[in-house]
Amino acid sequence: MSCFATLSIQSKARHSGLLLALCLTAACASAADTAEPTARELHTADCIAALETRSEDLARQVKDGQTEQRTLLQTALDAAAAFIGQAYLQGDRDQERLENLKNSALQAQKSLASSELAARQSSCTQEGARLLSQADVLSRFVISRLAARQMKRLLGD
Repeated sequence: MSCFATLSIQSKARHSGLLLALCLTAACASAADTAEPTARELHTADCIAALETRSEDLARQVKDGQTEQRTLLQTALDAAAAFIGQAYLQGDRDQERLENLKNSALQAQKSLASSELAARQSSCTQEGARLLSQADVLSRFVISRLAARQMKRLLGD
């Protein structure tokens, strides 16, 4: 057998091994995507969605001249960023999965009564403030930067 034929067989075996590894990686990734969300993930998504809706409402009010709402907007953005930071620190780093969970929560909250949505927004704001108060200095810095970027995006500053 020629040297070229031996290399060709080894190359095919190596390529087959790489292809198998890629397929297994893709299968594991898609299995992770279809895994049922935990109660913590669902709660986080519900709160982020509720706070996002609250933030958008408050941003509209600020843009319409109700500048006194800016403090409430900052509080809601800080709380949402605290939930995002906590999820990240707990290992939730699949942004696409988390975005899908949040979008599902946004859809589900459309069926809530306004009083129920307001109660959720209030409790999530309080919980987010608690998370923020328990965060270390570096985490608080990152959270405040995230909230500041969101403020700029919402108000167009």
